[in-house]
Amino acid sequence: MTEKSILLQGGTLLLHDEENHVAPTVSDLLIKGQRIAKIGKNIQVDSKTEIVDCNGKVVSPGFIDTHRHLWQSQYKGLHANHTLIEYLPTGNFSGGLWSKEDLFWGQLAGALESIDAGTTTIVDHSSCNITPDHPQAAIQAVLTAGVREIYCYCPAKRLVSTNPWKLEDDHFSEQNLTTYQELAKAGPYGNGLVHIGYAMDNIYVPGETLKPYYADLRDPAKGKAKLITTHAVGGKMLGSNPSGVQILDGHGLLGPDILLSHATWPHENDGALYKKSGACISSTANTELQMGSMPVALRDDHYDNASIGVDCHSWGACGIPEQMRMTLQTARAERGLKLAEKGQWSRHVGINVEKVFNLGTLGGAKAAGLSDEIGSLKEGMKADILVFDSGSPSMLVAAEENPVAAIVLHSSHRDIEMVIIDGVVRKAEGKLLNVTVAPAPVPSKSIVTPGKHLTWKDIAKEVMASRDTLMGKLKTLDFKMGEEYAINAMYLNTKAMIENERV
Repeated sequence: MTEKSILLQGGTLLLHDEENHVAPTVSDLLIKGQRIAKIGKNIQVDSKTEIVDCNGKVVSPGFIDTHRHLWQSQYKGLHANHTLIEYLPTGNFSGGLWSKEDLFWGQLAGALESIDAGTTTIVDHSSCNITPDHPQAAIQAVLTAGVREIYCYCPAKRLVSTNPWKLEDDHFSEQNLTTYQELAKAGPYGNGLVHIGYAMDNIYVPGETLKPYYADLRDPAKGKAKLITTHAVGGKMLGSNPSGVQILDGHGLLGPDILLSHATWPHENDGALYKKSGACISSTANTELQMGSMPVALRDDHYDNASIGVDCHSWGACGIPEQMRMTLQTARAERGLKLAEKGQWSRHVGINVEKVFNLGTLGGAKAAGLSDEIGSLKEGMKADILVFDSGSPSMLVAAEENPVAAIVLHSSHRDIEMVIIDGVVRKAEGKLLNVTVAPAPVPSKSIVTPGKHLTWKDIAKEVMASRDTLMGKLKTLDFKMGEEYAINAMYLNTKAMIENERV
């Protein structure tokens, strides 16, 4: 079968030099099959090559989202005023109410929303795995959307009772490991598009339990995880507990395959532990700011091992440029406050836009363990590419002055004319293309019949019907009791909590 070729002609390419600085360069870019075949002036092609006129447009590496719960589309708008404790019963624990069909449609909608916003790779902390067949539904949706993903299987948390609230944790069961290992051994899927990783949140157990567990996750014969990701938060609600990176370091478990999400309220030596081990961080500014904590990705001692993610698109916008914007401006404000505390001020912002742009591209590739495949526009890299309309109302002038700043500070998803993932066009002329349903990893477990063609309107109709069903189920639950369950289960520091009311 002949490889498809696409020539992006005459665009302003956001190339990285050897020191990882962005060097905007007007040039052509040729895609053959899954990869970037050539970058240069006046590339000659045959009549079978599709030519895309990119004169006056900005061509960027695709964005990389390193922490996401992709399934939660039906919960969008639900958490506008929630803290972590209010979110857990409504948006996390209640995943125990989701059918495989709910999961498929939520996952597919989340993936397409991401593509529309220019995200080409997602590290999916997939926490809706009530049965062994739920991962089949989630991965089928991702393959259907065509987004690149590391699907990080999260052990099931089954909601076994809501009066009183009780969850059944499946972390260390034989069924859990069997489900994961079957997925991992058969992967990757979609011609290398979807890798299998692992989401390990229960790190607060003895080292004698964790060490053999991690050894199994890293054993190729047992289904080696592409990545092992873990939620890690700090602050007064957790008292004086060690940080996630300190816990893993204490057990000798850190390494380049470790990705910690949030990593807020770091301890003094945490940055050194990331640098020494190669472990990485995903800051998700929208969530962290709503939680009353500061993103850490632009801290000097964290930056070299940092990336950015969206977390829950049920909180807000799923675009990486929006996360870049919040991360950057928060870090600038934090710097100003620290200077003010010392009676000082600065004539400079201290942090430039290029640094945060690199978090969403090069930094994301490193955190995902895919630096040799994605994150930059280079010959031989996978063709995950965005084309921005430089003449849109928001990017006009800005793209001419500073195309990186235009993306970070001015752009929205409507400015992205084209999204290419793995050499396949997924968005063109500013609109998502229709999708064809792919089979699940085990084809007989497909939720929707493979080969079926779906428009966005078809998908939206299914998502809204699922949402109505789920909201009906949620109305029967006492979420205040669920919050108390979360507080007690996590051993949170209630003495430091300012609200006195307790259920």
